[in-house]
Amino acid sequence: MAGLREVKRERTRQLLVAAADRLFRERGYAQTTVADIAAAAGVSTRTAFTYFPTKDDLLFPDADERVRTAVEALEQRAADDEPVDALLRALRSADIAATDLLGDRAALRTSLIESEPSVRGHALRRLADAQSTIAAALHRAYPDRYSSVQAAALVGAFVGAASAAAAVVSRDHAGASDDERRAALSDAVGEALAPWTTAPS
Repeated sequence: MAGLREVKRERTRQLLVAAADRLFRERGYAQTTVADIAAAAGVSTRTAFTYFPTKDDLLFPDADERVRTAVEALEQRAADDEPVDALLRALRSADIAATDLLGDRAALRTSLIESEPSVRGHALRRLADAQSTIAAALHRAYPDRYSSVQAAALVGAFVGAASAAAAVVSRDHAGASDDERRAALSDAVGEALAPWTTAPS
């Protein structure tokens, strides 16, 4: 029974995300309300708010999952894993990367971050929270190798490289397959973080 409930919850969540994506494009962000999105998804406004507390949250539906994937990659690393390799493995393995980092939603979100102050503020807060969470996990995983400051620097480089590369891959590789775009993203981030593969002094 619990399994069926989870399937229903995920279906409702996806309906809300799809409705938000469509309405933000058709009407604009400011002109779209959560009530509009709920109606388009066929659920009550109250239900919509239980899934997404704010309208901004509908633009970042998989952000928390990306953070969890990175933290798990560090926690489940092999003994001889390099930190950068563990982070890159998380980037490669996340199925959400194709849609949330490199797909149409990513392009929509980038446009809204540039034009909507509330979205920009929400994005910056999420970015700061994500970097703090992943940096803490990196420091726990490699306490003798990275101080908390060094861990924060590496994660900042990782997140910054991934964000910048994803924006360009989305623009310049629009016709490529999901696998090709993921590979281009991973390769670019790996090259950017190459200096970090040597233990800091």
